[in-house]
Formats: sequence, structure tokens, C-alpha cells
Amino acid sequence: MKVIPSVLLISFVLLLVSAGTWASFTDVETASGNAITAGTMDLYITDHGPIIDHEWTLINMAPGGTKSGQLNLHNNGTVADHVEITFSTVCQDPGYEAGTNEESDTLDGADGMDKCLKVVSMSYTKYGSGISSGNLVKDGVSSVITDRNGNGYIDLADLNGITLDNLEAPGPMQTYPIDFDMEVRFDESAPNDYQGDECILTMKFDLK
Repeated sequence: MKVIPSVLLISFVLLLVSAGTWASFTDVETASGNAITAGTMDLYITDHGPIIDHEWTLINMAPGGTKSGQLNLHNNGTVADHVEITFSTVCQDPGYEAGTNEESDTLDGADGMDKCLKVVSMSYTKYGSGISSGNLVKDGVSSVITDRNGNGYIDLADLNGITLDNLEAPGPMQTYPIDFDMEVRFDESAPNDYQGDECILTMKFDLK
């Protein structure tokens, strides 16, 4: 008589366990208003003021003379990864083209003048951080730019056609700008043929 209730009790427990494998509880909730918005990039450049002005025009330079300037890179957008700078240089002889060339200038153009324009220094640094951490060129020597013509220093000819990549981007929403400083010296041994000639350096700053 005591065995039957025990069997029935065991059977009842097994039925409850089996029922759990067939039943499934569900509860559905909805999370709304989840928006994914793309960031923006808005690079602009100033030159000690609202625009880039004649400060970067290397004009009427005498051998041994120097010219320096600073650009400030700002990001009005919300995102930024890095900056690329592409350089291009064009040298020309305006006097020869106009038929009023300097008396001592016998060249039909200004070929080679960019080799006489030495990049004394070039730095790219976060505003207020100091120049020492961001020297691209120091005393005419660089670890990131190659002296392609082998004259012992970096010049505008070495910059022509190159791109410097993976430079720190200015902070989004103008949290901090980047200072780009550069000094160029007209080599003391530049020949008379370059009198009245000019070199135009173009720098393209690309925020990625």
C-alpha cells in the first residue's frame, strides 16, 4: 500500500519537468528613438587673421634672406582622424615672359630656383603644446622628408609633389587648433640668374 503513492508522486514530478520543455514564455519591449547621426568635418585655415594673406608670398628676397609664417588649422565639425599635407612648387621668370628680364638674368625661366630655397624649419603642433614635439624639419634636416637632390638640406624642390600623412587632426568643434609654422631661407650662393624670379609654394591641407 505504501509503494503506490510513491510511484504516483514520482510520476507527477516527471510530468511537470516534461511540460517545461514544451512551454515558452515571451515578453516583447520596443526601444524607440535610437538615431545614428554621421559626424561632420569642417576644416578651415587662418593666418593670424580670418584669411590666408600675402604673408606666404616670398617676394624680393635677397640671398641669405629668410621668410617665415604660421597657419592655424581649425575643425568646425564633430569628427576628425588625421590630416594630410600635399606640397607643390612652381618656379617662374615673370620678367622673361614679359620681355623685361633682369639684365643679369640669362636663364630662359627659373629652373632650379626651388633648390636654393632652404626649409630652415617646419613644425606641426597642437596649439600651446610647444614646437619640440612636432618638428617636421629642424635646421634644414628632417626624418620624414627626403633630401632628394642631395644638397644636404630640405628645400622647396624636395617638397614638390610629396604628401605628409597621418598628422594629428585639429580637435573637433574647435577644441584645439593646430599650428603650422615654416621658415624658408634663400641660399646665400643663389646665382644672379634668379634675380626677379619667383617660386610659388602651394600646400593642400586635407582633413580625413
